[in-house]
Amino acid sequence: MDNTAKLKNKISEFIDVVIDKAVEDDKLDYFHIEISNHNGNLQMDYKLRDRKKVY
Repeated sequence: MDNTAKLKNKISEFIDVVIDKAVEDDKLDYFHIEISNHNGNLQMDYKLRDRKKVY
């Protein structure tokens, strides 16, 4: 598997983890994912928010 395919697979795994967590926490209506790559090391930060309509 070439580096591009490895990168795509790992990014997909990261996204799957966040979406699964958002579903588990019932926060699918807002999530933010930031993925960065530096010399082949991927880093992911994500934020889930709880939003409620007031009116």
